[in-house]
Amino acid sequence: MDEKKNLSDKESNLVIDSINNIPLISIMEKASIPWAIKDNQSRFVYLNDSCLDLFNIRQGFDFEGRMDEEMPCQWSDFSDDFKSHDRKAEQSRDGAEIITTSTFGREQIMAPWYFPKFPIYNHRGDVLGTVFYGKKFNFISVYDFFKNLKPSVISLNPPVDDFSEKELDIIFYALQKLTANEIAKTLHLSKRTIENRLQVIYGKIGGHSLKDLIEFSEATGLKNYLPKKFLREGVNFFW
Repeated sequence: MDEKKNLSDKESNLVIDSINNIPLISIMEKASIPWAIKDNQSRFVYLNDSCLDLFNIRQGFDFEGRMDEEMPCQWSDFSDDFKSHDRKAEQSRDGAEIITTSTFGREQIMAPWYFPKFPIYNHRGDVLGTVFYGKKFNFISVYDFFKNLKPSVISLNPPVDDFSEKELDIIFYALQKLTANEIAKTLHLSKRTIENRLQVIYGKIGGHSLKDLIEFSEATGLKNYLPKKFLREGVNFFW
């Protein structure tokens, strides 16, 4: 195996030996939707045929032990985002979810895909890695968030735990450059309430303005966060 992959046989076998005893792997083999497994160092362990097609990877390509940036895919540029997402998924039994926009499929068509990711545990409860599947995000309209389709990774889980759900809603709209009055109308709150909560948000990040919030969001990845509720409320989409 290529030395560049720097694969730890011990760690890899731990995951492989575990999944060999899980009937789910046989389901993945026959599934029409993409399934993949990574170890706890973000190295690929398994891709089913549907996932190979989605990632436009030729049959026989030696992907085992490779990290995102080592994959011959357009989305490899987002490797840092994917690794952060892996760690987020490993930390919660609920897993983590993202929407990735890139070129997918054998036809290499740019489109958004939804990827929920979940931790894999051994019998002791140690995290061995993550398993995820993909579903094409077919939408009629999903705000202006996807208005100008371009390569991106959208997280459905906040990358930081400093804000309440209400504050995250306000941050989302503020980053879309909506005014306090527009945010108030959208969230059915008063303009003063929005202004007060924005000041609280600025205080939490040690800033004083939207510019500071934008800089904070770029540094933490919050700029790529989309509250899941917006995919259920007021957004027309289907799977």
